[in-house]
Formats: sequence, structure tokens, C-alpha cells
Amino acid sequence: MKLLIKLSLISMLLIQSAQAKNYIVLFKQTEISISSMEHGAFQSLLQNTNQKNVDQLKNWMGARGVTAAVRDLWIVRGAALNLEDEVAKKLSHEAWVKGVYEDKVRRLISPTTSLVVANSLKELGEEIWGLEKIGLPKIREEFPDLNGNGIRVGVIDTGIQGRHQELINKKIIFKDFVNGITNSYDDHGHGTHVAGTIAGNKVGIATEATIIFAKSFAAGGSSGDSGLIHSMQWIFDPDNDPNTNDFPQIVSNSWGGEIDLDTIYDVEDFAPFLRAIQTWIHGGIIPVFAAGNSGKSPNGFPGGLPEPIAVGATAPNGELATFSSRGPNLWKVGESILTLLKPDISAPGEKITSAYPGNKYATMAGTSMATPHVSGAIALALQANPKLKFSDVKKLLLKSSEKKIDTQFGYGVLNAYEFIKLAKAYRP
Repeated sequence: MKLLIKLSLISMLLIQSAQAKNYIVLFKQTEISISSMEHGAFQSLLQNTNQKNVDQLKNWMGARGVTAAVRDLWIVRGAALNLEDEVAKKLSHEAWVKGVYEDKVRRLISPTTSLVVANSLKELGEEIWGLEKIGLPKIREEFPDLNGNGIRVGVIDTGIQGRHQELINKKIIFKDFVNGITNSYDDHGHGTHVAGTIAGNKVGIATEATIIFAKSFAAGGSSGDSGLIHSMQWIFDPDNDPNTNDFPQIVSNSWGGEIDLDTIYDVEDFAPFLRAIQTWIHGGIIPVFAAGNSGKSPNGFPGGLPEPIAVGATAPNGELATFSSRGPNLWKVGESILTLLKPDISAPGEKITSAYPGNKYATMAGTSMATPHVSGAIALALQANPKLKFSDVKKLLLKSSEKKIDTQFGYGVLNAYEFIKLAKAYRP
């Protein structure tokens, strides 16, 4: 009898906990003028404004006997918490609430072919075809001082082996949102590979760039929406001091989620990520995202959203990689349908050799591998012309590409050499 009662209690507890989920609450935004604000002032405004709404949320919960930890997500003017479905529904109807979104689990845009790992670069072949293809040897010959020095590149991924021979002398700022470990590490491999393409000594583009790394994905390659947004928030101000400019000028994101081919989504369905990206841009951060590896239309999100630079993948023969997601992306915006040419640009993404944990090297394929090529090129462009804004970078990046202008390659294929030349000569 006692065993039966005990089992019944356990069943009841399981049913109760199943009714509660993690949610992201977005507060309604008031119109503010931010065009002339510096990064730090903009951040302080967001934090102060959001705190009032967080306090309002806590008061609302207290009045209804709802107990839950509340995580302040000022980067999206919102908060994350665990609620029962009925409570979440009631909260969504409050006049000061924009929407309540289920905190879903996302996965890395994983490599598409078998992983090839070796102990040395020589075992995989000394030629790094992607760097050659984008014109890096010409850049180093003509502009030898361009190496990413003074540029900070953010990465949200699985971690980074900071003591890898490709990365050991780099300045790396690391935050672990999964296990809370202080020292840099990578228990998956994806993040070290991406970082190697950005800044590796032999396999990278911007060899002297600082890497600001948020480990948001667990060893299995998954992360929740609120965890990703929390990482995006940390990236906005790594030292938690609005008065210091320690934020990255670019963030390389080789992750995302697939969206259905036959569904035209309301852009507001992805409002948490849309707001985070918009905050990055207003704060002087350039968002670069992988297009996805579906091999079909449309691009995944967040890359397929209107604002970020979405990157498709090319093969060594110059063709689009078969796995690279195609466009266009269609979004419902209000009463209208917005059609976007996505990806924005394509870059080498098949048979890409880079660093791998354990002081090894690996060859991978995916739009994940194409994305850091674009991020590294942008780092060189910003060093060449620090006055470039997001709109300038995107315009020059697409203008300098090897033209395709279709729903497969986007506007074209990355030509970093021509991009740098345009960047150096550009006067806003």
C-alpha cells in the first residue's frame, strides 16, 4: 500500500512538472531615439528600462502566488522564466506584454559529411583551399599589416580549445554558459574548428584578432532559446561595464534552426531573436549567421531573418555545395509578405580544414564552415577602415562578391581581396 501511494505521488509530481515549461516573455517597447547613442549609453537605457518591466512582472507573479526565478534578458526587452501553460497564457494577455514564447531547444548547424580528424595539418594536406579561394594570399602580399589586430570577433558555439597550437597565442575571452567552467575548452569540436578559420595561425584569416567566445551549446550540440539569448546578451558587454568598449565588432554564428518549406511565418514568431539581432546592430555589432544545411529553400533562422548576413556554402569546384540552404525567404510583416534574397553571400564551406580539440586538425563541411570565412574577412575590413558601420560592411561585402545574384549563392561568392580594397577606399 505504501509503495502504491508513493508511486501515485511521483506520478502526480510528474504530471504537475510536465505542465510547466520554460518561456521567454517580451515586454512592449516604447519608441525611443537611439540613432546617435553610443554602445554603452544604449546598453544602460535598455537595462534601466527593462528593470522596470522585470519588477512589474515579479509583482504580477507575486499577486497571483506564482513562484519562479526570473532571468533578466534586457537585450530583447524581456525575461526568461518557468511557468505553467495556463499562467503563461494569462500573462500574454497583459497590456504591457508583447508576447510569451516557448523556450525551445535548438541545435548547431552540424557538419554534413563524415568528420576526418588527423594529428597534423600535413596529414590532411597543406593547402587550405578556402583561404586561397577568397584571395587571402593576395591580401597578405598587398596589405601585410592587415591581420585583424585590434578587432574583436565574437563566437557563440560549443567552446574553444584555447591551448591549441593554432590558437595558443591569441587573446581569448571565454564564458561557459553550460557547465560554468572558467578555462576555455571544447567538448564537441565544432567551436574550435570555427574559431580556427577566423583566427588560426595557419588555417585562419584574421590571425591577430581577439576572440570573445560564448560556450552556449552542450557537448551534444544543443542549446535553449533563452540560453542563446543570454549568450547574445553577454557578448554585447563581456565585462558587464557599459563604460568599456570590450564588445566584439562582429559575431560569427554557425547555428540556427530550420523552418518549413511550405509555411510563411510571421516575422514576430521569431521576435526574441529578431530583437537580439537588432540590439546588436544598434550597438555596433555585425551579425553573421550560417544559412543552414537543408539543401533546399528556405534558409534557416536567425540567418533567414531580414537583418543578419546569411552565409551559404560553396565547394572547391566553385559550385554551390549540395547541402547549402537556398532562398528565397518569405516573411509575413504586418499585412504584407516580405520576400528576401537569401543567403546574402556564399563562401567556402566544403572540405574545410581547421583546428580540432586535442591539438588535432579536422576537415568538415557545412554552412557552419562557410560563416567564419565571412566573419574573418569582415575583421580585416574593419581593421582596414574602422569607421565602417554595419550597413557599409554589408553593402561593400555584397558589391565586391563574385556576382551570382540568385536564390542559391545570394548576391555572390566572397571575394575578400576585392572587399578589402573597397573597404580601404570607402569614405562614409
